[in-house]
Amino acid sequence: MCISLDTLNEIELSLAEFRKLTQNPLVMLKGCFPELSFVHMSASDIPETPFRSLPDYNLYLLDGREHCVQLTSDPAHATGIVVAHR
Repeated sequence: MCISLDTLNEIELSLAEFRKLTQNPLVMLKGCFPELSFVHMSASDIPETPFRSLPDYNLYLLDGREHCVQLTSDPAHATGIVVAHR
């Protein structure tokens, strides 16, 4: 599965709106984007450069096409997203 740049932009806008809410961002994201997989972590747990850096979150792309899941910077290989709270 490929995650389009349009979808990534929509996710970014959704997270900007989330700042006004008090819920877990994964509940909102999974509701808006049910076809995608999301993981919530602390940004301090991921030493790699994020795909996108937002005011409250870093976004990392997951590539789960092989046996082991790994981070990728290529949306064409992304199968999920890590939302890392800063």
